[in-house]
Amino acid sequence: MKDRPRPLTEHLHELRNRLAVFLAVWLAVSTFAFFQVRKVIEWMLLPADGRIHQLVVMGPSEGLYTFLELALALGFVATSPVLISELAAFVAPALTPGLRRQLIGYVPTVFLLFLTGISFGYFVFLPVVLHFLLGFASQPFYPLMTISKYVGFILNVTLPFGLVFELPVVAFALSSVGVLDPAFLRHHRRTAILLIVVVAAAVTPPDALSMMIMVVPMLVLFEVSILVSALAARRYRRAVQYGV
Repeated sequence: MKDRPRPLTEHLHELRNRLAVFLAVWLAVSTFAFFQVRKVIEWMLLPADGRIHQLVVMGPSEGLYTFLELALALGFVATSPVLISELAAFVAPALTPGLRRQLIGYVPTVFLLFLTGISFGYFVFLPVVLHFLLGFASQPFYPLMTISKYVGFILNVTLPFGLVFELPVVAFALSSVGVLDPAFLRHHRRTAILLIVVVAAAVTPPDALSMMIMVVPMLVLFEVSILVSALAARRYRRAVQYGV
């Protein structure tokens, strides 16, 4: 049973309060992460496989700004379940009881997929990219990298994978409310494959192994998205048919 209709201002007030809860938790966790950043940066050097021995700063404030950037990124990843939970609680009153039950399962699934994507980017994709790029910095060159450039590169490579790995959840959610039809995904399968290959060719080193490392997981995610979309679409049609 849905809650009574409420004015827009009341919804906006609730949304503001829920976002404020997330921001408070995010800042608290980011503050703790700030004091762990030095250890995290040492850990982030591991994928370079010893080719980068130290990072440098090019100005008095570069180190501080990089520490803040990384601390906020770590805090966001750690507190993303809070953001997901608050947003889920915000939209839950507008959903049917069946969709509310599904929404409960979304929270851990979204977070686990996000972590899986980041882990794939860091442990699988990043070492390949660094090995290729740093190959151009071998003798007679010496790789001298600023802390902001290196940390920014790591974040730009790993975090997008966390978002890409959410594709099955997005497909399932949209199909659950009748917005996305799995037939649309099947019809555009060839186009999706072409786009995946083109993007992989554009962002990976020019060798087959690097492309496959990126293409295969993306194709698997797309096929899984079709499967979960079909499952959700069947449930949606059944709910519409029987009015549940």
